[in-house]
Amino acid sequence: MPGFAVGSARAQSAPLPAVSAPAAMAAPPQLPAPLDAADAQVVVDAEQASLRGDPEPAQQALQRFRGSLLAPWLAYWAVKPTLTHATQQDFDDFAATYPHTYVLDRLRDDWLLELGKRQDWVDFDQVYPRFIMRDDPQVECYALQSRFATAGSDVTAAVFRLWMAHPAGGPGCNSAAKALLQAGAMPRALLWQRLRRFYEDGRAREGRDLLAPFLPVGSWRILAQTDGDSVRYLLDTARGGAAAAIADPHRRQYIVLALLTMARQDPAQAARLLDQQFDVLPARDRAQLWGRIGLSAALALRPEAARWFARMGAADPDYRPSDTVLAWEARAAIRLRDWPLARTATGALIAGGSKDPAWTYWHARALESEGHPIEARALFAQIANPWDFYGQLATDALGMKISLPAPLPPPSPSLVAQESQRAGIQRALALFQLDLRSEAVREWNFSLRGLDDPQLQAVAALACRQRLWDRCINTSEHIAGGVDWSQRYVMPYGNAIGDAARTEGVSEAFLYGLIRQESRFVANIRSWVGASGLMQLMPATARLVARRIGLADYRPDQIADVATNVQLGSAYLGGLLQQFDGSEALAAAGYNAGPGRPLRWRAMGLPDQPDVSGAVFAENIPIPETRDYVKRVLANATVYAAMLSGKPQSLQARLGRIGPPSTEPVLALGR
Repeated sequence: MPGFAVGSARAQSAPLPAVSAPAAMAAPPQLPAPLDAADAQVVVDAEQASLRGDPEPAQQALQRFRGSLLAPWLAYWAVKPTLTHATQQDFDDFAATYPHTYVLDRLRDDWLLELGKRQDWVDFDQVYPRFIMRDDPQVECYALQSRFATAGSDVTAAVFRLWMAHPAGGPGCNSAAKALLQAGAMPRALLWQRLRRFYEDGRAREGRDLLAPFLPVGSWRILAQTDGDSVRYLLDTARGGAAAAIADPHRRQYIVLALLTMARQDPAQAARLLDQQFDVLPARDRAQLWGRIGLSAALALRPEAARWFARMGAADPDYRPSDTVLAWEARAAIRLRDWPLARTATGALIAGGSKDPAWTYWHARALESEGHPIEARALFAQIANPWDFYGQLATDALGMKISLPAPLPPPSPSLVAQESQRAGIQRALALFQLDLRSEAVREWNFSLRGLDDPQLQAVAALACRQRLWDRCINTSEHIAGGVDWSQRYVMPYGNAIGDAARTEGVSEAFLYGLIRQESRFVANIRSWVGASGLMQLMPATARLVARRIGLADYRPDQIADVATNVQLGSAYLGGLLQQFDGSEALAAAGYNAGPGRPLRWRAMGLPDQPDVSGAVFAENIPIPETRDYVKRVLANATVYAAMLSGKPQSLQARLGRIGPPSTEPVLALGR
């Protein structure tokens, strides 16, 4: 169908209610009336069809639900599959029909990407100033390309920054970079720098497909060899004379790319070649290569990592590596107790603008270890707080227990009722009723823009009342002027969680902390890999655990049942705790990444000092998701322990120390 099917906001009423005028301040929260089963299925079918690229079910549903609360979403689902042949007038019609809605700004994002792809800068520049969220770096790159194409603006530095930030570049940033390269506005040195990043990230094929056209004829074949057969390429180059090859600017670039490939695959061999065959490379090249060699070693928890990172600084003291390299330099240094190197790396991260409290904490630890306790305590005091991982560790470092400050007083019922009438909140609630969680969450979050602390607390209270526990928690986390502990650390399903904790010998606080991270207490949530329920169990794991604990009548459809899910998940978690000698840090890592990985990770210390603190262990977990997961679960558990016991807590004590097992470990079931 040509154009957008947007319906009309002024059309006749329909089964879904429009938002009414504000109710009396003392009135209860106004909730959207639920749809009957047939109407609900029509809306859900429209969304599913749109995802498949079929707009017709949404177009038909829009005729049925004109003027209703969910009409903007039905219009969006009708529009999205048609964007490739839409016109600016079509978009303008949608904007006029559904002003001031989340879906309009979401469609702006989609439409700006389409206009950028078309290189239609006239229409792009008309739409872009009204884009509210500004959360898409690819749109930002297209906006920079438009400024270059229409006004000749110098945008190279801004494009390059965004281009380097995305592992694959992204369609908008790749487009802008190619336009600058074609016009000669981006220096060749930046092209090589970006190509090196592709190689560092293991995306050599993507890099050469994108950038080989801007290099001399025959470059694609050579680039393919530097990635696919880097050892042969480097050995052949060395036999032919490394110094002569390095003197040629293009061949030097190929050598560095091949060494980056090898550094990723075999850091020890890359270190030998760099030392023995290619030590005449310029200092800046050697520094980058030592950084990548150190990164590979640090990710593998190798003892040489700190030494190789130190070679980076020795090669070129002025070289500033990426934040990823600096972060792993810091992690390797603290793991290997090289406090001067840890201070240098964390100091560089802080000086570079990093706001991550991890680096403030470890910088303080390095200063403390080098005999500067006053400076260290000042840094600990900057980040100490009772709710996040490094805030809790800093509190411990100051010699204090973690106590919870007095909570905010609850919001007034009248304010909760008032905030419930926001159109976006109403739409989000209607979407939650249909279990269209992705759309509901985005609509809800967009509605939080500009709210002050009392309003945010009132909206969080509404979410709690509706048992939308994830929105209750996340909304409450936006409050800057205090904490409502009953919102931010909710404790639903108390009977099921308490019973399971006692039966399986798992700390109730640990169980709450893990569930808060796994599912935010959303009982029917299902992950993209198929994990279900509060504790995000895979079906096969649930079956095996049910058999192991003698749950003879277990059926697969029970996996999302709260009591059953928590019973099975806590039994699995209890087994991990037994396997890992009661270590909650190791058990949390095993729950997220499978028990085999922490068995390897726990031996990350020095040969003569094999144990490390739980904090060092958590920071050095090589998988980013698991590293973040362990920190959050243990920080959550510390807060819940304070709430449940009414007593001050210590995260450091909860983390304990981590080292190799005293006996041969037995693998538990995978999740």
